[in-house]
Amino acid sequence: MDGQAIKKQEVAPIKSTSGDPYDKTVEEPKLNPSARQDCRKFEVRCHAGNAGHLEVAGDAVSVKIGQQIRREGKEEFWGSLLVECKEQDDGSLAVEVVVFHPDWEEPLRVASIQSNPSDKNATEPTLRCDFEQKHL
Repeated sequence: MDGQAIKKQEVAPIKSTSGDPYDKTVEEPKLNPSARQDCRKFEVRCHAGNAGHLEVAGDAVSVKIGQQIRREGKEEFWGSLLVECKEQDDGSLAVEVVVFHPDWEEPLRVASIQSNPSDKNATEPTLRCDFEQKHL
């Protein structure tokens, strides 16, 4: 293959002219539950700037977010936030939000959000939010 053919095959980064996705409000489509093939319980939509984005759905989700910190004179990534989503034994769905800090001995759960989509007697959408902090 000559140099021109190789150059034509090179992939350049995709440049977005719309700006940062967090600069504006975007209406995202809702998933159609009847279109789901394997009854997924949670969805994640992640935008990571120039690195790209991820959209997935699954029966359980775990997302860890790290950020750079300086500790003992050195830069490092610290996993400061964990979001875990899973189905409970009673069939309800739970999203737990946990914060980690290098000075803490234990992580701190700052939110628990629960729903019960299988409750056919519910007349309104039910989302229970518990913001009581709990050391884990």
